[in-house]
Amino acid sequence: MTNKNDLSGVSARAVLTGAALVLAISFISPWSVLMVQGSQLTSNAIPIIAVAILFFITLVAMPLLRVLGAGFAFRRDELITIYAMMLVGSVVVTTGFTGSFLSVITGAMYYATPENEWAELFLPYINPWLAPTNSEAIRLFYEGLPQGMPIPWSAWSMPLLAWVTFIFAFYFLVLCLSVLLRGQWVENERLVYPLTRLPLAMIEEPTKGRLSDFYRNRILWIGFLIPLALHSWNSLNFYHDAFQPIVLNGQIELIPGALALPYRFNLPITGFAYLMPLNVAFSIWFFFIVGMIERLIFTRIGLSIKGGSDIWTSGGGHTAISHQMAGGFFALSIFVLWTARPHFRYLWELAKKGRNDEREIISPRLAFAGLILSAIFMIAWLSLTGLDIYVATLVVIGAVLVFVGLSRIVCEAGIPGAQMPMAPQAFITRGFGPETLGLGNMTGLGYSTVWLGETAANMMNAVVHALKLVSNEARPSRRLPFAIFLAIAVGLAGSIWITMQMAYTYGGINLNNWYYNGAPRWPFTYMASVYNLPAADVATRFGFAGGGAIFMGVLLFMRQRFLWWPLHPIGFPIANTYTIMSYGWLAIFMAWACKAIILRYGGVRLYRAMMPFFLGLVLGEFSTAVLWTFIDGAFGIQGNRIFNF
Repeated sequence: MTNKNDLSGVSARAVLTGAALVLAISFISPWSVLMVQGSQLTSNAIPIIAVAILFFITLVAMPLLRVLGAGFAFRRDELITIYAMMLVGSVVVTTGFTGSFLSVITGAMYYATPENEWAELFLPYINPWLAPTNSEAIRLFYEGLPQGMPIPWSAWSMPLLAWVTFIFAFYFLVLCLSVLLRGQWVENERLVYPLTRLPLAMIEEPTKGRLSDFYRNRILWIGFLIPLALHSWNSLNFYHDAFQPIVLNGQIELIPGALALPYRFNLPITGFAYLMPLNVAFSIWFFFIVGMIERLIFTRIGLSIKGGSDIWTSGGGHTAISHQMAGGFFALSIFVLWTARPHFRYLWELAKKGRNDEREIISPRLAFAGLILSAIFMIAWLSLTGLDIYVATLVVIGAVLVFVGLSRIVCEAGIPGAQMPMAPQAFITRGFGPETLGLGNMTGLGYSTVWLGETAANMMNAVVHALKLVSNEARPSRRLPFAIFLAIAVGLAGSIWITMQMAYTYGGINLNNWYYNGAPRWPFTYMASVYNLPAADVATRFGFAGGGAIFMGVLLFMRQRFLWWPLHPIGFPIANTYTIMSYGWLAIFMAWACKAIILRYGGVRLYRAMMPFFLGLVLGEFSTAVLWTFIDGAFGIQGNRIFNF
């Protein structure tokens, strides 16, 4: 007999509402990025449009529904379902998948020229499953259709079917892996999950009246008004020169023309960093400073590595530092999986006996079977589309390590835009070299950018945070996986449709420059450079990567053995990635300093009293970014990017 509480959160009205909101997001986010070219509404682990919609629901819609009667208002568990669907649905639109998917699979064909020789290097190895074979359909995708001509959907049918099948298998692998890790992270290790604090505060039930205590807190609104006033003033500069912008970012030249220290006053990151454990925040900005010192030294002594930097790296800094961080990152991922072995054994025993764990949304047997079968399907798919089986296997294993590591960092540190320092494709390309790999494998690795390229918004982050939110309920519903995949399907369908409409109507090259000029060229320019100039100083690269892995081992050992050890291992592999260098390190330092002072002189009581202020900074900037996206879109203003990462 079904327990009534098991189905309460994933009710029909909650699922339908969630699906409708995901559909709206799948239209709004591509429009914002490609047409308005404003704030990226779905670019990180806590999509700002999902937060803004939840803000509207809980502040405006819920009080109105309560006026009609208690039965009309959504319950807390229903709001969690709606928000969880928006989390996972937001991943597939624009930054997470669709934005670069359609352009990357066609980029080699559109941008092939006699000078770059892509027609000889890559086009013969592109499987017809992977991209349209109709060159005219591709040209019109970038340059726009003649008046009255319909979109050539038939040219895209096979690639769309093939890629959507693959991406669903990949996302099912992510779901199964997230379920297997949930108990270890939520219950055994009790990770903080800072990114859940804001939505949980927003859905609090009112103790009196129709508004929750969270919205009755004046400190919240003080924090909210700061980014609202600041960014509204700067946004008005796009409309009239009387509003001179307040400068929030820049750089300090350390070595003129060679090395600069970037900075940005990032209020949402300050708000989230206030929720971080002090040692995590300290370690991130400390290792950032260490990285800057390394850059200074390397620049002074003229250290360089043959072959230059790799794509699929974050930060744009010195190649040696990228390899250091990558070695530490993959060592951290392996350690995370290794320490979860007792929990895996517990679930494995349940799976062998056919028993369930009522705290999980799918059974252990299905989780293990789904993980294995999805991985096999992905390897087979990648092999059929051009990769040798050993390369396909390494890419899938690398993907698992990437998303486990990133999700662990985000769950523990709460950095919305955490990125991998270097993707598995770079290690494979450099490690085996073009002579061993051949152009078929190199073409396939370039195409893997579609699903393993930009990682600030990724499905595993969304799923593990959704599982954390439902873990607060008495018994998570077994209907939640269906709600999750409905959100993914709606998000994919809506974002692909609207992106195709905009590209064929206006011409992709007239939209966002990155998605139709940078992203499609990115992997193949790199692969061509590696093929034509294969000297890469592999020993030095892997030496720095190995050194980073060893250093991570030391950090993990010291943290496990000595309570007084101040450095958290999480800081090392991400401190010099792009999102921290350009957007986060100063904000994290400011939050660390504020929190340390508050705890030192006011204690835990003052820390908790000030938390709404810092959450207000986040909510205020997210809401302001969404508000001005619509205002700018209505008035035809482009380039007003309030929030990124």
